[in-house]
Amino acid sequence: MAEPAKVTDGEAITLRLKWRQTWPDKEADYAADASNYDHVGRIYRHNGGPQDGKWFWSLTAFGPEISRNIGNCTGTEDTPRAAARMAEDAWLAAIKGSALDRPPPPERNAYEMAKAGVRNASALVTAANPILAGSK
Repeated sequence: MAEPAKVTDGEAITLRLKWRQTWPDKEADYAADASNYDHVGRIYRHNGGPQDGKWFWSLTAFGPEISRNIGNCTGTEDTPRAAARMAEDAWLAAIKGSALDRPPPPERNAYEMAKAGVRNASALVTAANPILAGSK
């Protein structure tokens, strides 16, 4: 698998994951959540030492579907967005080709459910997911 490309200066960076503050009392510390996995990456600003002011990033997710053979899983960048982009690129490389790489099914609204004749949402979920349908 390819290593995430380094972010260049002045590049417009579009983030793809949902980022949130890791802890309420810590400024400059953020965690990323994917639609199908919680806490996939983290970024924070170094305070002190030779990397003072740099942003550390890391791929924090682990499990049987997540590859660690993707090159760098950690690093530092000059800006928080660049660090976030590197963490996201590492996440996407780590799940490529796995079940986690598939987009979540679209949510159906009440009109679609009524049109399909579904009386409750749990019936829709069970009907749409053969694994759940057989687990009664």
